[in-house]
Amino acid sequence: MSEDFATCRLDRDAPRRRSRVAPKYRKTGYAEAFDDRTLWFDAIWDKGVVTLVCPRLNNLGSLVRTGTFTLDGRPAPMRLRTFYRHSLTRLKSPTLPQRVTFVAGNTQLETPVHEATPERFRGRNVIVTMSRNNDLVWIEDFARFHAQTQGAEGIVFVDNGSTDYEVGDLQRVLERAGLDALVLRTALTFGPRGRSPFGNTELFLQTCALNAVRLRYLQQARAVLCCDIDELVLSRTPASIFDATWQSRFGLTRFAGEWRYAPMPVEGDVVRHGDHGLRHLKKSACPAKWCVRPSGPLGDLQWRPHILEGFALNWAFRSSAFTYHHCRQITTGWKRDIALPEASRLVPTPTAREIAHGMRAAPRPRSALRPTGPVSVATTAVRRFGEVASRRFFGLRPALKAASLGLVAFIGLAAEEAIDNDPVSQEIAYLMQGFEN
Repeated sequence: MSEDFATCRLDRDAPRRRSRVAPKYRKTGYAEAFDDRTLWFDAIWDKGVVTLVCPRLNNLGSLVRTGTFTLDGRPAPMRLRTFYRHSLTRLKSPTLPQRVTFVAGNTQLETPVHEATPERFRGRNVIVTMSRNNDLVWIEDFARFHAQTQGAEGIVFVDNGSTDYEVGDLQRVLERAGLDALVLRTALTFGPRGRSPFGNTELFLQTCALNAVRLRYLQQARAVLCCDIDELVLSRTPASIFDATWQSRFGLTRFAGEWRYAPMPVEGDVVRHGDHGLRHLKKSACPAKWCVRPSGPLGDLQWRPHILEGFALNWAFRSSAFTYHHCRQITTGWKRDIALPEASRLVPTPTAREIAHGMRAAPRPRSALRPTGPVSVATTAVRRFGEVASRRFFGLRPALKAASLGLVAFIGLAAEEAIDNDPVSQEIAYLMQGFEN
C-alpha cells in the first residue's frame, strides 16, 4: 500500500520506542499494536519551517536530540516539543527543501518534505475523519448527512489501511455525497488499548494524522469539524456547526454526544445510520467532539479527537446548541466490539435524520451570516491583531504562557503606578492581599 505521508520508520536494528504505560495496564496484544518504530509520521514545510509530526517520542527523544538533521544536505537546527500523544520537531528552512535526513550513530533515515497547500480548502467547511474498512454505504450516508444538514463542503479522509476497496471507490462515494474529497492513506497501526486510566494513552496515529492534515491542508479552512463515520452531528437551532464556529469569538465549539442503537439486521443486510432509532435509558454521554476555526485565536493549538491540546478552557466551550448521535452498529470492530445491550434497556427514539428534518436544519446562506453594517479598516485591523496575538499566546509552551502573563501583569502594575504614584511593590502587596482574602 502506498503512503500519502512522508513517514519515517526506524530500521530493525535501530533503537525502539518504549511504552510509558506500566505492564499491569496493558491488555493482551498491547505490544503488537504499539508503534515502536515510527520516528516521524509526516514532514511539512510552511512559512520557513519544516515540522516533523512524530508519535510521542518517549525515550527516542534523546536519540533525536543527539542526532543531526539536514535539509537537502544543509544542517538544520532542531527544536523539539512534546505533547500527550505526539511530538513536534521543527527545523528552520527559508526555502522549501526536497528531503529531510536524520543521522544518529549508525542510523541514517530520509524522507521527502511536503509543502503545505492550504489553498484547496480555503474558506470552506471541512470534515476531518479517519476510517478503516467501513462500509462504503456508511461512508456515503455520513458524508451526505453532513453536507445536507450542516453545510459541509469538503472532507479530508484518512484511510488506515483498508483492504475492502480502493481509494477511487472512496473518492467516488464522497463526491457523490456532495463533498470535495481528499483521501489520504496510511498503513501504520492505529495503536493499542490499555486499561483505565491509560485506555487511550498510546493511540498515536489519529492524533498525528489530525495535526499533519491541520498543518498541510486546513490552516485556511473556514471551519473544521472532527468526527467519525459512526457519528452524526445535529443542530438544536437553525445554525449549522460550521456557521456557529465561524461566528464565535474564539472560533471553537464543543458538544457532547449520545449513543444510538439499531436492531440487529437480517442476515445479509447492512445496518445503516438511519436504522439507529433506539437509545439506552441509562447510558452516559459520549465524550465531546469539536469544530474549530483554524484562522481564529485558537488556531495554533494541537488537535486531539476530543479536545484542543494545551488549552485549559476546553470545558468552557461546551455548547448545548449541538449534539451528535453515536451510532453503535456502524462499526467493523476496528475500534470496539459491536455487542448490543439488553433489549429491555432500549427505547424508541427519533433518528438523526428525523430530528434534522424536524429542525429544518438546512444551513442558511452565508450572506445572511455576515454583518450588514460597514466595518472600518481600523476595526478590522484591531480584530486581526487580537486574533494573531491570541494564536501566538495559546500556541506557546506552558512556561512561556505563564511568563507572558506575568509580564503583562507587571506592565499593568507599572502603568497604574505611573498614574497614581503608588510604588509597584505596594501594588503587588495589594494584589497578594486580594488573593489571600
